[in-house]
Amino acid sequence: MSDDIAQVSKYIASAALGPIQAGQYSRARVLEPIDDRGKFLGEPGEDGAAMVGSTLVSVLANLTGLNRRDVANSLEFSSRVAIREVGEDSEHTAEYWVAFTRSITQIGWFRQSDQWSSDFINGSTTGAENFSDYVIENVRRDPLYSDVEKAVVIQALTSLRSQAEKRAFFRRFTAGGSKGSFGVNNATVTNGALAMRFSAFAFNCSAVVDDYLIFSIKNITADVQKNNVDVAANQRTIDSVRNQIEARLDEAAGDFIDNVEI
Repeated sequence: MSDDIAQVSKYIASAALGPIQAGQYSRARVLEPIDDRGKFLGEPGEDGAAMVGSTLVSVLANLTGLNRRDVANSLEFSSRVAIREVGEDSEHTAEYWVAFTRSITQIGWFRQSDQWSSDFINGSTTGAENFSDYVIENVRRDPLYSDVEKAVVIQALTSLRSQAEKRAFFRRFTAGGSKGSFGVNNATVTNGALAMRFSAFAFNCSAVVDDYLIFSIKNITADVQKNNVDVAANQRTIDSVRNQIEARLDEAAGDFIDNVEI
């Protein structure tokens, strides 16, 4: 084992993973027969999507089954680490996404870009009906994503907000009263290399928001912090620690992942 892989393995073994109260979904029931979190992202040859904590991840059709497994594993592991690290008071703030990115870059992904920006939303003038409309418009204008990636990210978010049961799952991770946060993520393979691009949004609002996907923001103002991150996989490292990550996740409590039909 190389020194780099040994360091990653040591981090995985020592990282504290955040539990969450189990909801109506049973991760164990779903995963036991298939033993593969990547199945939540659909089958190779098809675009797919899933909620992993407060991240809505979409994948392009060119991802293999193993690619999907690695994406789901990595997002769940880093989500659990970030929740445990920042605690409930900061779970819906930019601090969470800093911890999330720090974790994912310690388990076999390397950062290619990482940019923060700020915005202010006035619900009476912004033109967006809700925060998901605001995120969709940001994705449409964002050079981080290709046109194909934009299409599947927007399709996944549009589909999620139309499904009440799925929104209830996502809301457990994304809504914290007047503070809320969620990320959209796209995974793809380019020239044989697995990569992920994601945009995270943290909203600090003038009033309580029950659901950050569909709640009207007409009478709300909000400070927004946005993080754009582009990471690429060190596949050799990820291959070496895959079983270790899965073993740690199998020890963790609660449900962190569910599919979204697109």
